[in-house]
Amino acid sequence: MKRYRWIWLMCVLCVLAGCAQTSQPRRYQESDSQQEPENSPAMLNVKMGVAYLEREDYRTALEKLKRALAHNPKLAIAHSAIALVYTSMNAQKDAERHYELSVKYAPNDPNILNNYGTYLCQNGQYLEAVGYYKKTLANPFYRTPETVHENIGVCLMKADQQAEAEYHFRKALEANPNMIISIYNMVIVSAGKGESMRARAFIQRLESLTELDEKVLKVAYEVEKKMGNDRLANEYLVQLRKLKKS
Repeated sequence: MKRYRWIWLMCVLCVLAGCAQTSQPRRYQESDSQQEPENSPAMLNVKMGVAYLEREDYRTALEKLKRALAHNPKLAIAHSAIALVYTSMNAQKDAERHYELSVKYAPNDPNILNNYGTYLCQNGQYLEAVGYYKKTLANPFYRTPETVHENIGVCLMKADQQAEAEYHFRKALEANPNMIISIYNMVIVSAGKGESMRARAFIQRLESLTELDEKVLKVAYEVEKKMGNDRLANEYLVQLRKLKKS
């Protein structure tokens, strides 16, 4: 949850930075939320609510965001923020209601769409999540499409659609070769397809960035045994046994 919360908060900051813009309407915009003045009571309360959310002071965050919605009941970023507060409080029905309102009031805002997609994926609605992520990707002004490709890939893996998931992990890695989650999943996909050389390459890339977990160590062991490299296979087996003991 904390990883997604951090990504979400970065999205919020992008939205807040664009709220005071007054440029002419375009088919696509970097942020398509309502043009609420940055220093309006609604936006000031959103900023305070997000700050308290970051500190995990959910009660105060909720109070500030409710005040924001009292000033502007159609402010999409406030609905999206309060939805995350409710999610953190395990109030899923309230979270769902506010996410739906955020999309209703800003149906073309890529940050709002991405936030809702993440919520849906976390709650097992994988293909619905992919639909919202793809709407996010349709906006050429979205700053980090590689993270959306990675999110799509994760959802598709959970939906047992590895072929399409692989495409999105590759797109993510084209933009940023060090995206750990995409590399991790490419290990699983490559090994599952029997592509041992490719799986080994992704394992080595992953090892250079982070420690291998139990699942990848098992895959690494099996890949090296299959390729006849008993020495390296045994090294992975030792690491795996140490990890299990810790």
